[in-house]
Amino acid sequence: MDDIAQSNNRFAPPRTNVEDIDASDGPQLATRGQRFAGALIDGLFALALSLAIMLPMYGLSYARMMGQSKLSVLPGLVGYLGIFYVVQGWFIYQRSQSLGKMAMGVRIVRTDGGPASFGRAFGLRLFLFGLAGFVPFIGPFFGFIDCLFIFGAPRRCLHDYVADTIVVTATSSQAGAAMPART
Repeated sequence: MDDIAQSNNRFAPPRTNVEDIDASDGPQLATRGQRFAGALIDGLFALALSLAIMLPMYGLSYARMMGQSKLSVLPGLVGYLGIFYVVQGWFIYQRSQSLGKMAMGVRIVRTDGGPASFGRAFGLRLFLFGLAGFVPFIGPFFGFIDCLFIFGAPRRCLHDYVADTIVVTATSSQAGAAMPART
């Protein structure tokens, strides 16, 4: 069928030119798998650090004591959280990456692709949402809801929306490439 007959056929599908969009213009979002693996690595680091601090202080009764009341292990918990936030905060300050994000080759940036400030990347994303997990009764549900947001099209967790950040591949991040290591 020629083009004239095709254009007169009211039952023919619409015709259009489709062009590929060059996605290399901006940073590429990290995959859900990369984000999950990075969070898993961060969680394993937190677990190892917690055990390294709490077991010498409280022995094998540590897990039972945590189940009864977090106040019973408050000194160890404060020490663990202090060291955890210092270590993770240092890497976020230096590279806009937690240990898990470094391992997975992803980085935290603003939604416009610019560098995320330390206050956004650490304060709003990690510290605020980490402390929310300690709220009795609702803390675990809050963390679960936070994680469920990743299944939306923009691949952003609730903490990303609050901090106005996205997680992108480190190689596609102009902010990361242009950001010198802070001293």
